[in-house]
Amino acid sequence: MSEPGEGGVHGVLFDFAGTLFDDTGVLTAPRLVAKAGDRGITLDEQVAATLIRRTLAYVDAPERSAAKEGCDLSPEAHRRIWTGLIADAGPFEPPLVEALYDCLTDNDAWLPYPDTLPVLEALSAAGVRTGVLSNIGWDIRPAFKRTGVLDQLNAVVLSCEVGLAKPDPAIFGVACERLSLSAGRVLFVGDDPVKDGAAACAGLPVYLLPSERDVRVPRGLTAVLRLAGAENGREAPAR
Repeated sequence: MSEPGEGGVHGVLFDFAGTLFDDTGVLTAPRLVAKAGDRGITLDEQVAATLIRRTLAYVDAPERSAAKEGCDLSPEAHRRIWTGLIADAGPFEPPLVEALYDCLTDNDAWLPYPDTLPVLEALSAAGVRTGVLSNIGWDIRPAFKRTGVLDQLNAVVLSCEVGLAKPDPAIFGVACERLSLSAGRVLFVGDDPVKDGAAACAGLPVYLLPSERDVRVPRGLTAVLRLAGAENGREAPAR
């Protein structure tokens, strides 16, 4: 990780997907069966699983990276780009496209890692200012509210609301302003070396998590408590 400057860390910004909440289990066969049913489509789980594999293989292919450019800059852009990619993966009819998109953007499908809640609570209790900075195309606050930590966050910065996205250094500046802290005093925690690692270019120290992840396994977030001086409930450095 890149090291904080003299004076230490006074705040922590977290990425969302793959950092605090799991991004590997959002599209599941039971959930697609339910969402398809809401749109008048009958699927069994085996067929649903096949459709999911087909969709992910297409949209996650490296050659589709350029097609996703700008998808997180607004809710409208996210829906247009992602439904277009999903439709092309089939090709699928519009109701099935919408059902797949419903799964992707369903906040109830996003589950926190086992150490997400304890670490956010510990940071809050220690007086460390915390926030979330995410490249995302919809409002993820309900996922935090459901897990009981929304009120403990001092800032939630979503690319689709500010019209900026990582790795643009400007979005890190926006997040630091909302924490009322200078960049050098804010630790950024993420999992993407390019998008999250760009925080270093904006002057933030960075802690990157390993790419391997499992919603059943702690994500390694407890190290953040030590880096923020918040172990064992100790107060954060004076502002």
